[in-house]
Parts: sequence; C-alpha cells; structure tokens
Amino acid sequence: MEYHGVNELRRMFLDFFESKDHLKMKSFSLVPHNDNSLLIINSGMAPLKPYFTGQEIPPRNRVTTCQKCIRTGDIENIGHDGRHGTFFEMLGNFSFGDYFKPQAIAWAWEFLTKVVELDPERLYPSVYLEDDEAYDIWKNEIGVPEERIYRFGKEDNFWEHGAGPCGPCSEIYYDRGEKYGTGPEDVMGGEGDRFMEVWNVVFSQFNNDGKGNYTELEHKNIDTGMGLERLAVICQDVYSLFDVDTNRAMMDLIGEMCGTTYETDDVKDISFRIIADHVKSCTFMASDGILPSNEGRGYVFRRLLRRAARHGRMLGMPEKFMSKLAQKAIDLSCDGYPELKEKEAMITRVIEQEEERFNQTLNKGLEILEEIEKQMEAERKTVLSGEDAFRLYDTYGFPIDLTKEIMEDKGWTVDEDGFQKAMKVQKDTARGARKTSNYMGRSDIYQQLDASLTTEFVGYDQLESDASATALVINRGNEDDPDDEIVEVLTDGDRGVMITDVTPFYATMGGQEGDTGVIEKDGAEFIVEKTVHLQGGKVAHHGKVVRGMFQTGDRVSLKVDREARSLTARNHSATHLLHAALMEVLGSHVEQAGSLVEAKRCRFDFTHFQAVTAEELKKVEDIVNQKIAEEIPVVTEVLPIEEARKTGAVAQFGEKYGAEVRVVEMGEFSREFCGGTHVKNTGDIQAFHILSESGVAAGVRRIEAQTSKGLFEYYAGLESELHRAAQLLKTAPADVTEKIESLQNEIRELNSENQKLKSEIANASLGSAEDEISEIKGVKFIATAVENVEMNELRNLGDQLRQKIGEGVVVIASKSGDKVNLMATATDGAIAQGAHAGNLIKGIAALVGGGGGGRPNMAQAGGKNPAGIPEALKKAAEVLESQIK
Repeated sequence: MEYHGVNELRRMFLDFFESKDHLKMKSFSLVPHNDNSLLIINSGMAPLKPYFTGQEIPPRNRVTTCQKCIRTGDIENIGHDGRHGTFFEMLGNFSFGDYFKPQAIAWAWEFLTKVVELDPERLYPSVYLEDDEAYDIWKNEIGVPEERIYRFGKEDNFWEHGAGPCGPCSEIYYDRGEKYGTGPEDVMGGEGDRFMEVWNVVFSQFNNDGKGNYTELEHKNIDTGMGLERLAVICQDVYSLFDVDTNRAMMDLIGEMCGTTYETDDVKDISFRIIADHVKSCTFMASDGILPSNEGRGYVFRRLLRRAARHGRMLGMPEKFMSKLAQKAIDLSCDGYPELKEKEAMITRVIEQEEERFNQTLNKGLEILEEIEKQMEAERKTVLSGEDAFRLYDTYGFPIDLTKEIMEDKGWTVDEDGFQKAMKVQKDTARGARKTSNYMGRSDIYQQLDASLTTEFVGYDQLESDASATALVINRGNEDDPDDEIVEVLTDGDRGVMITDVTPFYATMGGQEGDTGVIEKDGAEFIVEKTVHLQGGKVAHHGKVVRGMFQTGDRVSLKVDREARSLTARNHSATHLLHAALMEVLGSHVEQAGSLVEAKRCRFDFTHFQAVTAEELKKVEDIVNQKIAEEIPVVTEVLPIEEARKTGAVAQFGEKYGAEVRVVEMGEFSREFCGGTHVKNTGDIQAFHILSESGVAAGVRRIEAQTSKGLFEYYAGLESELHRAAQLLKTAPADVTEKIESLQNEIRELNSENQKLKSEIANASLGSAEDEISEIKGVKFIATAVENVEMNELRNLGDQLRQKIGEGVVVIASKSGDKVNLMATATDGAIAQGAHAGNLIKGIAALVGGGGGGRPNMAQAGGKNPAGIPEALKKAAEVLESQIK
C-alpha cells in the first residue's frame, strides 16, 4: 500500500468513477437547498435527496461527488478523541435507477484493492442479515472468503429514515492491525480502533410507507458514502483523522504559533484538535456565505469560533490567530475547493472580525455586569434577572456560576429559573431554522439527541475515568410525568441526566443493576443514583447536582461507587455458579429465566417443574461454596457468536446478541454469555447462602441468595436475634434450644392441666341438666344454658348429655362476657325422625345476634346478644317440633 495524501485520494476517487461513466459534480454548498429538515449539509447524499425521491431529474443517472459536510451534533465531542470532527469530506458514487448491487460492489472492491492498493486480506465486507444477493456477490463474484463476510442486523446494515426510499447496505471494514488495538472491542463490527469502516454502499430498493410496510422500488438506486479522512487514515497508516497530512499541517502551525508541540501534553492536545477542526469548519462555512449570528447556521459558526478562541487562550496563542489558520486551511484544501482561494480575502476578514469582536465582548463582560449592577441598585433590586444572566453567558462567555459568585459578593442572587428559560428560548430559536420532517420525526426526548452521540464503556477495567458531558437533560417532574428537557446547564439542586462520551459506570442490563457513584468537576458534584442504557449506544447517568454547575461540553471526572460495584460483581458471579450447580443437581433442563443482581443480594429464576427439596438446595449451596473455595480464575473473552456457542457457553434467557459476544468462564464449571461485571477469582465471592426458594410462574422457580458482605450482615443479624432470645430466656446462646424444649414441655403440662380444669368447671356448670329432659313428638330434648364455657367444652358437654338421654336432641347456650356460643347435637335415631342440628341452629342463631349452621348431627353458632339466650332456647323446641315427622 502506497502513501496517498488527502488531496491525492480525493482526485483518485473522482477520476476512478468518472472513468465508469459517472458525472463528476462539485461539492454542493453547506447551506441546504429547499430542505428544511437540515440546518447544514451533513452527508454526501443529503444534497441529492431530490434525485432519490424523484422530485428532480438528475443531470445523469450516474454521479460522483466529494461533498463537504458539517455535523453539528459532534461539536461537544471534538478534540476529546481522534474520531470526531465537525468538518469532514464525504466521497460518493450514486446511481439513480441505473446500476445496482453487482456493479456497486465490484467497483468498491476495485477502487480499494487496485487503485488505492489496500491489502484484500484485510478487507471485511458486511451485509444485511437477509440480503443473500449481496452476500453471494461478495462470496462468488468478488471471491471474499465467507469467514470474512459478516451479516449484521437492521440497526447496522439497513438504511432508512422514516417514510421514503430505504434498503439494505453493505459496509467494508479494514483491519488496521493489532497495533491499533487488541481489546474485546477491537473486532469486526466492534467499537474499537482496529477495524475501521471505510466504505458504505446503500442499496435503495424499497419504499417505506411510514408504517413499516415495504414495497419494491421500480427504479432502484445506489448511494455510496466514504469518509475521505477515514480513507486517508488507513492509507497513511496513522492513528486518527487529526494525524492525516492536511490536518497535521494545521497542528504544526498551531504549535509554531503557541510555542509548543502537538502530542506532548494530553490536555493541550485537546485544544490543538478543537482549534484545527473548528477553524476549518468556519473557513468552509464562510466560503458558502454562512456568517456569524445568534441563530441558525450563524450561531453554529459563532459557537465554533468562540470555542476555538477560548482554547487558543488556553494554549497561549496570539490575541488574533484564527485568520492565519484559516489561510492555512484554504491553502491545504483549495485543490479540491478552488472557491476557497477565490474568496480568501472575504473568508479571512469574516473570521478576523468575529474573533476580534469576541475578544472585545469577552473583555467588556465585567463592564456590562457593572452597568447591570448600577441599574439594579437604582431600582433597588437584589436579584439579577435570568435574561441578563443568560446574556452574560451567551454573549460574553460568562458561566452562570461566575455570575452567581459576583452577585453573592454583594449579597445578591440570580434568577436561575429565568436563566434556564432564556436558554431554552435560545435553543428553540436555533432549532427554528430546521423544521420537522419525516427525516427528523422523534417521539422520545432522548431521540432528539444526535444519533452520533455514543458512550464508550470502559468500566470492565477501571472505575474512574475522565470524559466530556455530551448532553444534559433536566427533570422538572416525577417518574410518572417527568417533563424532561434537553438543556445546556444543570445547576445546584437540579435533578436530571448526564450523558458522557466515556463512562466507567455499568448501565442496567442482563439483570445486573446499574452503578451508582459521583461525577465531579472543579468543585461541582453530581450524585449518580442509577445508570441506564439509551438507544444508540448512549448511557444515561440519572441523579442530582448537589454542588456547583455542569455544562454541556464540560470535562468531568466519573467515579463509580467501588464497594457497591464489588458487591454487585460478587453476586453476579455467584449466579453463574448457582446456574451451573442447579444444572448439575436438578438436570440439564434448567435454564435461566431471569435474574436480578445488586449489591445486597441476587435473585435467580430458572426453569424447573416442581419445588426444589431442602436436600437438593443443600447440595446446590454446597457445590457453589466448594467452587468459591477452589478460587477459580474468572476469565472473559469476546468471540464471534458462533465460535462462542461452540465452546458450550450458555446464553442468557431473553438476551439479544450481536455478531460478537462476551464469554465469562469459571474454569470448566461455568461458561456463559454475559456482558456484566464479575470478580477476578471465585474466591472473591467469599461465601454463598440460599435464603429462599419459591415458585413464581408455571414451570419457573426462584432462588434468592446472598454473598460476602450482605451474607455476613445477614448472619450478624441472626446472631443478634439469638443473643436477644437468650437474654429473654435467661440462658446462654448455646443453650437456647434446650431451654425452648424445656419450656415447650412445661407448656404442654400446663395446657393439659388447664384443659382438665375447664372440663371440671363445665361439668359443674351443667348441674342437673338431665333433669330438664322433655319429649317433643316422642323425641327426647334438652335445651339448657351454662356460664363461661368455650366452644370446645360446649361440644364435650353436648356429647355427655347425648349419651345420658340415649336418643334425642341437645341444645346448649353459653354466655361468656358479651359473646354467645350455641351448640346443637342430634342422635341417629332423632335424625331418622326428621331432626337436623344444622337447621335448628340456623333457626335460633339470629335471636342471639349471630349466625351459623352445620351438619344434621352437629352444628354451632356464635352471637353477640346474651339477653336473647332464653328466647333462643324456647325457640329451639318450636323448630325441633316442626322438624319431627
């Protein structure tokens, strides 16, 4: 592979496709033409949308361009890594109803391998999962081995934006080699720096009606996009887009002007990258007539220039430096954009004037504030209005916390709510130039964020990291009605969300609860209460600002709660051991059906069709603790999913996996797909105990357990209760069981004696009830009342009287305080004649204020009216008489 400069690569690409009968068109303006869905052109195909939608007839059915682009959503990311730039150039070849997949793929391969001379063995195509046609072309016509062709899902390899033309795409990745990364993310399709996507060809073959219904397009199209800077990174074998020849020349000039060198100080390097990128963006915007203002595209220009100016001061640059850098950018890019040279004087003057104006306004900031203070004193006000605070922030670069500090020195305050409202008005005004269309339709507040904003998770190996706050969301409501709003600032007391470009915080996933901790910056503090995933690879840190202020773009320090993470990791690793132990004890049918892993405990749901016995649970627990004692190393590895499956790794229930998966191994005992955090060695878990086993659904059982600190606290609680029980029993903890058994024996003896006394009392209360025997239609009948006899003894008395009368019916009522107990019993002979104890009780219970019933031979009832006992007993004779045949 030969070295090729940026300008050379641009010419090579355009000349190649011109040789394939493509019309070579110059770059369109950065100002969209008749497209309210865009603020600034941000992709190669954006200016060509009318050709794709059929609104305009293309000048030729084959077109090639190198389009200048600016993506405003990347502004806050610029400088903090080597991937993002507000300005970039997009190479493209387009077909409007002419050639399709075979030619597009063949020409992409020819350009990369024959013209640029990239090593074919290092190129890895990807296709949409269901696009067999593209797969076959790569395999059979191009000859790429099938192990280097990857199938990805809709999120990665299907292009669509709401209603309209859409279709699968095929990307080409280049393996830059191990020197650019050997981590788990440095795999094909991963987020690392080793495999770089260099080419993406979109096959527009369907029309989406906006409701998910797809129909074949009569005229299919090709839309190819390839970042020129990305291609240069590969061809020049450099680390990032800031290292390619044209950008490196900008870095060298910046270094000369500030007396330092790029790549000698990480903090200063950020400023180098921000200045180089932003000045180039302003240069190209000015060439297209975009001038600094406080709204729309002009505000993008002003924001970029002021950001570059601030970083220039940080580097110690001369007071006026940007026009000289703009001249350098023009010289480096005029080969592809001759209009830059033609408009050089205008471009440099616009930039010079805006820089000078910003320096003046920044220096005048204190003067303006002093004037505001005088006016407030005259009007006897002690609260600075939100509008004035925002004007100082937006126009003169004054952070809100600095304004607050100045006001506090005078004993005054700032209307921070008004400040936030003014900021929202400004943001809405900036957005006003871009009207909503089917390309921009969003429903969720977080979907309003640029899709390019992502969060890199670094928390497997570190619990602290620096990052940029890429987005802030304030929460003025509650969970049911959050009233969320994207803001530029979160201040003391605000509840909300912070999104960063990098995070060590694990976001809730796979049953593992997200991390908690703190985000700090220059005395400001944001307490992270929970961490969750958002769409598009973003991680949201939910919490509250307890001190200071945070702004979008701030460099912040993120610190995970180490103890909580460690305890959670122990519980998570324990569930892996538990799963393997359950399969060993209960059988291979056991599968995970859900889990919850947090610092205090773990919960594991699994498929099993009956309750787990105490003996089985003991075996499971013993196995887990044995594996903990063996101190098995816990090893993680990222593998292609098919290769991972061949290792026997167990997939988690309900999880969605990509082409690459993370496998967690604990020796030969446990091997699972898992993206969670784990201990380094099973010995770190310390101990494991099952708290409970229960059923949660048909065929699904649940085990709750604890490990390490949570378990030790559980044991400490039990020990405390044991000592308390011993004190109450007046014995030693070791003798508690013996003491309890002694007391139980004593209680049994006392209960027996008590029961004997109750019987004697009941018999005594019965007196000579047998003397009250009467006959009703030939059936002997006794109805009597006793005092303070409970229902059990009442039944015993009824049995005794029934035995004495031989055959007949007995009714007894007992008064006990304000309550009444009624009992009736009938012999078999009486029942044969029609007697029914249950119906008899029903007939008299209401008279004592109660109800009841029962069988023909025995019934009982309760009541609350002792005064009704005489009438109830009298009524019993009448009811029995009506029963006897």
